[in-house]
Amino acid sequence: MFIADMIAPCGLDCSICKRALTETGRCAGCRGPNDNKPEFCSERCGIILCKKRKSNGYSFCDECPDFPCADVMEKETRYGSQYPLRESPLENLRFIREAGMSAFLERERKQWTCSVCGGIICVHTGVCSDCGKQCADSMKH
Repeated sequence: MFIADMIAPCGLDCSICKRALTETGRCAGCRGPNDNKPEFCSERCGIILCKKRKSNGYSFCDECPDFPCADVMEKETRYGSQYPLRESPLENLRFIREAGMSAFLERERKQWTCSVCGGIICVHTGVCSDCGKQCADSMKH
C-alpha cells in the first residue's frame, strides 16, 4: 500500500492513517475520491481545499512560495505530538526532495511495517492493522 498516490500534498503518508487501514470503507487517501474519506479530510482540510495549490497545480505544498503555511504547520504540530507515533510532513517533503519518491516509499515501508506479521502500523494508534500488535513503544522516534 506504500505508493506515491497515498502521499498527501502536505507530505503525510495516507497509507498509515486509520481510515486507510480499516477492513471496510477504506479511504483512498487525500489524492483519491472523497468516497470513504473522513469529513475533515473531504470538507474541512485547508490543504486539500487550498485554491492556490489547485490553481497552480502544485503536487506538494513545498512547491508553493507560502510554504510552510498555517495549515501545514497545524499538521506538523498535530502529527508530532497528538498521536502515539510521530509523522512529520515537513521531514517527509524534505526527504522526498532530497532522496526521491522511491527512496521515501521504501523508508516508509520499513518504518511502518509490523515486524511480526508484515501488516501496516497505524500512526494514530500505534497498532498493527493486521495482527493488533502494539508497536508504539518500540517505534518512537
